[in-house]
Order: sequence, then structure tokens, then C-alpha cells
Amino acid sequence: MHNLTSKAFWILFSDGGAKLFGFFTTIYLARTLGAEQYGLIALALSILGVCSWFSDLGIQTLATRSVASTPPEERNPAQFFWMKVTLSLLVLSVSAAAVWILLANQPVLRILVLLFILSLFPQSLQLDWYYNGIQEFKYVTASKWVQGAVYLGGLVLFVAREDLYLVPVVYAVSILAGASVMLLSYRGEHSLLQHPAIEKWPADIRNSFFLGAGHFMAQSIILLPPIAIGFFLTETDVGYYSVSMKLVLAIMLADRIISTLLLSNLPRLRSEQPEAFQDQLEIVCRWMVVLGSMGTIFLAFSAGWIIPFLFGNEYASSISVLQILSFVLPVTFLNTVFTYGLISLGRDREFMRATLYGGLATTLLIIVSGFTSQLILMVAAVVLGEIIITFTIYKMLQSFQNISLWSFLLVSIALLTGIILPGIYLDLPSLLMLPAGLILYPGLLLLSRSLTLSDLRWMKRRVTQ
Repeated sequence: MHNLTSKAFWILFSDGGAKLFGFFTTIYLARTLGAEQYGLIALALSILGVCSWFSDLGIQTLATRSVASTPPEERNPAQFFWMKVTLSLLVLSVSAAAVWILLANQPVLRILVLLFILSLFPQSLQLDWYYNGIQEFKYVTASKWVQGAVYLGGLVLFVAREDLYLVPVVYAVSILAGASVMLLSYRGEHSLLQHPAIEKWPADIRNSFFLGAGHFMAQSIILLPPIAIGFFLTETDVGYYSVSMKLVLAIMLADRIISTLLLSNLPRLRSEQPEAFQDQLEIVCRWMVVLGSMGTIFLAFSAGWIIPFLFGNEYASSISVLQILSFVLPVTFLNTVFTYGLISLGRDREFMRATLYGGLATTLLIIVSGFTSQLILMVAAVVLGEIIITFTIYKMLQSFQNISLWSFLLVSIALLTGIILPGIYLDLPSLLMLPAGLILYPGLLLLSRSLTLSDLRWMKRRVTQ
């Protein structure tokens, strides 16, 4: 457990540092540029996210698996390194041409996106897939901290309200700085300058595509909404949505740490004690829902003061957006368990199919909601979309591993809505409702026996042993 906790610490330190810098950069940009210009930045970053997927195609995950499962003397990191570099340059060229044509009527957004797309090349130089494979997380941590510090420092030093186009330049330089840390730290058995076996690239891309496509469709809930909001509404609405999502993503850091602490031993448990696997998986699911719901309660009742405090009164419209968007947390936390379950079972194609069904349904739902021209309805569609994706992954997992959760979920949903909705619509004091909700929700789960003392003892063992 000491080793597991140590790894969780480095992941927390790494992801926490990246999200901390990202959080401060969001605050700085949102306050400095204003809602409309910050919305343009968020929209450009979402388009970059789509391009980034095409420049990776799941190679990151495949490379991590390969490094982790191959003896040091037999590893060939150059194979994946040059494949990523080559693919990124190809995608950069094609994306630039497409953006130039498709955004001809939006000159400001077109230039922003073109500048952000340049960061695809330094992204391809990152070696986090290698260090994750050998489980040397400290190098990834150092890289993310350097990248975050350069990005935030560059923005503070050089970017003012009129310097919109400097933001993607600073962004690309920060990624290059972070990648340089990993490149300079590389001490593998084989040089990265080694000639790759290019003839194997098509097979590698085919193998990586299923995971990559699955993760892309799962990420559509993050990448698509800013693009859809920008298309149907305004850049200002994108700004309102994006600052709210940034707060949700900050809470989602706990998802990564919890999954490291609670899920890492499940594959071994399934092989050694298959009779206990279902019970253990259901316990993990319950805890993920509980912890995600606690995050929902925190954001829903703190939104009224945390938005103006962090981003200014200009973003008052983000308060109701955040209150609705906060309901995505328990669903996302639960989705992590289902996703991890499918991938750990080696069901890559099934994972892709599940996320494809859910992602397409979510895309259609968000597009339909866009025709209402109502930001709140589009935000509600995002939450419903995450529920759809989670349900499709759950149904696919059920084909291989039975999980009984419905009674717990119904009680949890009833308690969560029964605590939050009256508090919001009756305009009760948040300073009263926030601690009350954080106490009432788990307390009532225990009283209803949806959460048991054995669940509490299980969690204590996972964290302390």
C-alpha cells in the first residue's frame, strides 16, 4: 500500500499541479480578457482538442501499455516517438488547411485556432507515455509543473486585454518547455534517435484506434459543448460555460486519485478471488457516487459566491450554469469505474462501441438543444449526455460482469436532488446549506442502509493499510 500511496501522491502532485496552474490561468484570462474574448480562447482550445485526438489516435495508451509490458532491454520507444511526431505534423498541416477554409468568415477565431494548432508539434515530443509505462511519475510531474509555470508566468508577463493572439504562442512555448524536461531526463536502454520500424506503424495505429476512438467519444462531453455553444449562441456564452466547467474539472482531480487508490488492485482481485470481485466492484461504485455527490453539493451551494470571487461580477450568468453542471460529477466518477472495468478486462473494442453509441447520442442531444438558443438547456443536455455515455458503458460492462447498483443509485439521486433543489430555488443561505448538505447526504445514506458500516471499514482499510 505504501507503493500505491506513493504513486497516488505523484499523480496528485502532477495532476494537481497541472490543474492548479490551469485554474489560475483560467482566472487570469477570464478576468483580463473578459467573457467574450475568453470564450474565443475556450472555443479555440476545444477545436485544438479535436485535432489533438487525430494526432494521437490512441497511440499514447498503446505506447504506455507496450512500455509497461516489455522488458527494458527489449523496449523501442523510438517506434512510438517518431510515429507521434510524424502523425502530429501530418494532422497539423491538414487541420491548418481545413481551419483556413471553414473559418473564413470568422477571422479572429481562425487566427487563434491556427496559432493553437502549432502546439501539436511540441505535444508530440512529450514522453509521458514512456514514464507512465515505467511508472516513474516524478518526471511527468516535473514536466507538468514546468509547463504550468511557463504558461501562467508568460500570460502574466506578456498578455493584456489587447494581446489575444499571444495566448496560443505562450501556450505552445509552455508545452515545449514541459516536453524538454522529459526529453532531457530520458535514460532509456535505446536512443530516441533510433530508426523506427515504419512498416509496423499501420498495425500499431490499428491496434491503438479502438482505445483512442473510445476515449475520444467519452471526451466528447468536454470537447463538443464549447464548440456547439459557440455555433448556436455567442462567444460570451462559451466564456460563461467554460469557467464553470473549469471548476467542475478541478473537483474531478479527486476522480483520478480515487481511481488510483481504489481500482488498482481490482484486476488482480478478479484473477485471485473471482468470487469476491463483484462485491468489491460494487463497493467502489458506491463510494465513487458518494464522493462525486459531495462535490456536487459543494459546487451547487458555493456557486453564488465562488464565481464572482474568482472571475468577477461579469460572470454572474455562470452561477446557474455551474449549479446545473455540478450534477455531472457523480456520473463522471461512476463512469470511471465502468470504463476502468472494461479496459482492465481487455475489452477495447467493446469500450469503443459503448462510447460510440453514447457519444453519438450525446452529440445529437447537444445539437438539438442548441436549436433552443438557451444556454441553460444546452448545459442540461451536457449532464444528460454524460448520463447516456455512462449508461452505455455500464450496459456493455454488464455483458461481462454483473453489477447491482440500481437501488443505491435511486436513493442517492433522491437524496441529492432533495437536498440541492429546495436549497437553490428557495434561495436558502449557502453558508447554512453547504455544511448541512455535506452532513445530511452521507448521514441519510447510512440511515437508509444504502451505505453500510462495512463500506466505511472497507474505505478505511483502502486508505490506511
